[in-house]
Formats: sequence, C-alpha cells, structure tokens
Amino acid sequence: MSHRSNSSVVPLLIRVGFGLILPLLLEILIYIVYTGLRTGDFQFSAILLYTFLVIPILFLYLLTPKLLFQIGGVKNHITRNLTSNYDDIFLKPRKFRFQEKAVPLISMEIKLKADEQELLERKIKRELIPELSKEAQNQYSQNFIDRSHTTRNEKLLTYNESLFLFSLVSSSLLLFNFILVIIMSFASIKLDFIELDQISNLINVIIFASVFGILLGFSIYLLYVSSRNLCSLIPRVLPIIYFEPEEEREKRILQILAIAEFPISNLFVRRTQRELFGIIDEAKKQLLFTKLVETISWYSRDEMAKSIAWKLYKEVLEEIQIPEETRDKIEKQFMFDPLAHLISSQILTSNEEQAIKADIDYIKEKIVKWDKIRSEEQTLSFLLIYRSLETIFRRSLSSIKTEIGDDEINFLKLIDILEKNKMLTKDEVTLLHEIRFKRNLLFHEPGKSIDIGKNTMEKLLMLINEVLDRLNK
Repeated sequence: MSHRSNSSVVPLLIRVGFGLILPLLLEILIYIVYTGLRTGDFQFSAILLYTFLVIPILFLYLLTPKLLFQIGGVKNHITRNLTSNYDDIFLKPRKFRFQEKAVPLISMEIKLKADEQELLERKIKRELIPELSKEAQNQYSQNFIDRSHTTRNEKLLTYNESLFLFSLVSSSLLLFNFILVIIMSFASIKLDFIELDQISNLINVIIFASVFGILLGFSIYLLYVSSRNLCSLIPRVLPIIYFEPEEEREKRILQILAIAEFPISNLFVRRTQRELFGIIDEAKKQLLFTKLVETISWYSRDEMAKSIAWKLYKEVLEEIQIPEETRDKIEKQFMFDPLAHLISSQILTSNEEQAIKADIDYIKEKIVKWDKIRSEEQTLSFLLIYRSLETIFRRSLSSIKTEIGDDEINFLKLIDILEKNKMLTKDEVTLLHEIRFKRNLLFHEPGKSIDIGKNTMEKLLMLINEVLDRLNK
C-alpha cells in the first residue's frame, strides 16, 4: 500500500514542479532581469511574490483534471470516437482476424424492428455517449490523483500532462507579456509593489515583442502536441469505452508472438543451450515483460470499462423496452472480446510448442544411439515423450466437440475421450495403455527397472505426428 502511495506522489511533484511552478518562476526571473538591466539593481526580493502565488497554484492544481479534460480536448476526442463508431461498439460484434484465421465468434445476430433500431441509436447518441463521457472524466480525475508509474503509458501520460500545464501557463504569461510590451511602448506602469518604465525606443519594443511572440508560438505548438498526446494516451490508461481499430490489436499481439516464438535457442549448439539455459530463458522473459504488461493491463481495463458502461447501456435498453431475450444477446455481444480467445489459444500454445519441440529434439538424439546410452537417459527420454503426449492430448480437447464433466481428466480419461472421437486407433490405444502402466510403475515403485525398447520410442514419436495431423484436418 505504501508503494502505491509513494508512486502516486511522483506524478504530483512532476506536474506541480514542471507544469505550474517553473513557468511562474521564469516569469519572476524575467522581471528581475528586466529591472536589473534598466536600473542596475537586480531586485531578488521579487521572489517574495511567490508567497502570494502559492494559493493560486494550489487552486489551479485542483482544477487541473478538468482543465486537461476540457481544454485539452480529451472530452471532445472521446465523444467523437464513440459517436463515429457507436455502431461497432454497441450494436455489432467485433470481428478480429489473426494471421489469416478468423477468431471464432458465438452467434450474436440481433434483430430489431426499424422503429426500435432508430430509437436505440438516438438514445445511444443523445444519452448514453454523454453519460460515458462524464464517466470518463470521473475516471480521469481519480487516476490523476492516485496514479502509479507501473507502465510506460502511465509515465508518458504524466509527462504530457506536465508539458500541457507548462505550455498552457507559459502561453498565458507570454501573451500577457506581449500585451504588456505594447502597453509599455505608450506609457509607464506604476503600482505600489512594482514599477515598469515606458519603453521609449521603438527598436526595443520590436525586439521584446518579437521574442515574446516567437516564444508564444513555440508554447502554443507544445500545447497542441501535448493535447494530441493526452487524447491518445488517456484511453490507454483509463478503463473507459473507446473504439480501437482491430489493426492495433493485431499489431500488439504480433509483437508478443514475434518475441515468444523467436527461436533464440537455435542460435546456439546443444551444449551451449544447456550451459546458457537460465540466461536464455531470462532474456526472453525480459523482452516479453513490457509487452505483456501493456497487453494485460489494456485487456483488464477494457473488461472493467465494459462492466461500467453496461450498467448505463442496460438502463437505455430497459427504458425503450427492448425484449429481455434481445437484451441478453446484446449483453453477450457487447461484453464478448475475441482477444481473450486469441491470447488463450495462441500464446499458450506457442510456449507449449517450444517446449515440445525441444523435448522431441532431445528424444530423437537419444533414439539414434539408444542401445549405447545409460538407462537414466532412456528413462528421462521416456518421461519427456510421455509428457509431450499428455500436453498434446489436453490441447486437442478444445478441438473436440464433446461434453467433459467436472472430474479431473487424467491420462486414462484422455485416451478414452480421444478414442471415442476417433482420434486414436485401437493399436495406438493399446500402446498408450502399455506406456501408461510403465510410467505409473516408475512413479509408484521407485528403483524399479523398466524395459523401454527403441521400437516403442519410435512408435510414440510417430504417434505424436499422427495426432497432430488429425488435429489439423
């Protein structure tokens, strides 16, 4: 809990220090330099003006979330995104293709009458979207106060918030200075606590006005850039409904798969692989860590945003008296996300395939010199091929349309299910029962020697290929 509190202090210090205090301090320093050049007396006592600015700074910071959301254009950006894509977000199932394969979607065809469809669309645009925009602003205000810096997007958001504040305050002060130079070209400004002499030299007026004008231009440009960045970053950090193009989702997963499936072990000979096993594994983990954190956090935010939005969406559907059966279909369609299926079916399979390929390479190497290797190596090869078969059998269940009870599925039950679904022949079942018996003997009677022939190992290797071929048909 303390880590969370400490990490949320960091954005506060950055935003207040860089975004608010720094531009005002620069303004005071400009005054000190100006009076020093005019009179030869650098009035550092002007720093005392900061004591009068403490309350305005704190007040401005309390209003910052609203300023960033409203003036920064975030609200308009989110509203435009929802309005432009309301059909895809609320009424149609999201389609997703990956590596030329469509992720399977459940049947979600929704049939509404023409008047119901028109009324629902009008309610979504006029009532639901404004409510979701308000909810997004509430979410942002909470996140602004208590944000941790655990992801790259959170750090980037804090940086761009600070840049927006800095450029906003600086633009206001530079515009004030520009107007002040124009006024001072005609008359002096004398107050009880400050005195600014008239700038009688036209060249000085042009120089000061040009400097402040150029700086104002740069500041406005920074304001524009940081505003654009805020609009794109906030939906990546907050749990708010936001339409993201499918290409972005596919790109995110492709980056993870590219790292996960990179055959880094193939860069080394087998002996080096064994020596560097821990280092190679750690290197891949480090590469994957950042991408996985971003993807998982994005997915969890998306799920939370849907749960929040559904409460409002459901009220709209009930208000216009959409039938309960149709509401259930809309809920399934709205809450469904094919990305979950993609993650479970692609990334986990990829890791398992890596392990199985490594095991089979080892087994093939041992089978070539089977009669010459030690009995311990034979036993290890046997256990590896047994594990590979069990992994493949369990993964194959997702491709078989059969009812599976809540009981634990052991190797024996896996064999029965696959045999009933014609994934295994009778001879293959006999072979599998034979190796199951030998494997149990190894585990339940330690020290017991078993006879594992080269022919049996070759048959098991062939069986793996046969099962994989049947799954792909």
